[in-house]
Amino acid sequence: MKLSEIASRIGAEFSGGRDAEIAGIASPESATGGHITFVSDAKYADQAKTCAAAAVIVKKGAAFPEKTCLEVDDPYIGYAVTAQLFEDVSPVFGEGVHPSAIVDKTAIIDKTVSVGPGTVIGADARIGANCRIGANCVIERGVSVGEFTRIDSGVVIRYGTRIGARVIIQSGAVLGSDGFGNARGKDGVFVRIPCFGIVTVEDDADIGAGATIDRGNFEPTVIGKGVKIDNLVHIAHNVTIGENTAMAAQTGISGSTTIGKRVIIAGQVGFVGHINIGDDAFIGAKAGVSKSVEPKANVTGYPARDTMTVRKIEAASSRLPDLLKEVKKLREEVEELKALPFTHLAEVKGLRKEVEELKTNLD
Repeated sequence: MKLSEIASRIGAEFSGGRDAEIAGIASPESATGGHITFVSDAKYADQAKTCAAAAVIVKKGAAFPEKTCLEVDDPYIGYAVTAQLFEDVSPVFGEGVHPSAIVDKTAIIDKTVSVGPGTVIGADARIGANCRIGANCVIERGVSVGEFTRIDSGVVIRYGTRIGARVIIQSGAVLGSDGFGNARGKDGVFVRIPCFGIVTVEDDADIGAGATIDRGNFEPTVIGKGVKIDNLVHIAHNVTIGENTAMAAQTGISGSTTIGKRVIIAGQVGFVGHINIGDDAFIGAKAGVSKSVEPKANVTGYPARDTMTVRKIEAASSRLPDLLKEVKKLREEVEELKALPFTHLAEVKGLRKEVEELKTNLD
């Protein structure tokens, strides 16, 4: 691919230097003469200047004469778009439907779809154009999949699930599993509650390896447009996730919780059910979210609270050992003063007041 074409794709100006043929993208450390690289942080600029890459993606105004530079508003976005240009999107197991795949005769599969060995596609399933389906996938009856969607090997998509276009579902993910619904009788015995809803995944969403998304009880569980879900995330029944929200690995979202748009959720966050997380909120790693969060809020900790408040509490906690020693010393002094004659009572009262103030600060 010509350098000028890459420049056009990422919105960069190419007004000088050799219009080299670029074979791929690489880090400055591993780049060769056929690569393009990028600098998203100024501290790596010197490394990029001396690397072997044919060109460097840089922030506007940060070009250097040692290399042909493509200047963009955001080099990291430029890197992301360029990387997609060189991604291998060929079918892993070859074109067409593998002879060992089992496809129901009522399923409608576009002729451009590739299906890997051992995959099962159920009745009335609909698979859109240019989809790539790996090996040993299970796509049950009534599932619909939009065009250019990638379903990696070992994915299970339960009946009725609706998947949009350009979705990526990585290996081991399960979509449409039963929600964790049980009624408990007086005798302590649980009675299972069947789920009648489905899962809907909108366009351009990514679902990581080993993620599980439960179907809704009656209404659907909804994964919005452009949502990014990391590996080993669990999303319970009737959860709704707004568009362009992202969540890191091992996050768990309890049933009927609504996550707004553009929310950033770090790793190992736990949400209780039936709460609302406002648009543009940030949830820190390992937070335990037990109540609704306002839009644009920044929370962390267990229970989740304003991040600055949590940091102040943590800073105060580090002083506790010294404060406890001081209180112990003051108590000993008070006991000594109690044994003194009555004329020292005012001094004793003053020390007691000081001790009480220290106790209040500790609380």
